[in-house]
Amino acid sequence: MSILGVFFVSPAVAQPVAPVQNSQAASALRSSDPVENISNDLARTARAVEALSRSWAEFMKNFSSNQGLQMEERERKLILALEVLNRFEVSHSNLLKLKLDLVERQNRAGRQLATVADNLLPQSIDRFVALRGTTDAENIREIRRNALSKEQRELTQLLSQINRELYTAETDVLRFEQQIKTLRSQIFGEAARQLADF
Repeated sequence: MSILGVFFVSPAVAQPVAPVQNSQAASALRSSDPVENISNDLARTARAVEALSRSWAEFMKNFSSNQGLQMEERERKLILALEVLNRFEVSHSNLLKLKLDLVERQNRAGRQLATVADNLLPQSIDRFVALRGTTDAENIREIRRNALSKEQRELTQLLSQINRELYTAETDVLRFEQQIKTLRSQIFGEAARQLADF
């Protein structure tokens, strides 16, 4: 039996195909909440990577070369391509985690910036000064305004940095998704051709 026959007939090794199909079916169900979508994508990718890793380990354990399994050059290349796909899936999963973290940081910084902007309103500063009960109201007002303006600048810079990092992460996620899609197509196309000769 060729390695492709073993690889695709064995139930344990065939498992990676199912998460791909499930992921494609689930992609049609998208939420209006981008954070929820990222979280769902991350969960699906993590499950697919975990299944592929388990199957790969099981395959190598059960059908190693010391049991007499001989691999042709095309089959060795296919196994290598599967390992590359596994690494791409792991990288994609890590990028989704980064993207989710950046979205959360973006939302948090945006809320903080909105709060500072509200506190900078003249009536907000007046309320702040009134609660202090000071006789030097104008000096306290100026100190409060300067402190809030400084915080606003820092938060604006932070939000700009997060936005740049998020854009890079989103670009990388899309690039990896395209690479994974292309690699899957090549791998399963080659597998189908080899199985046709089996």
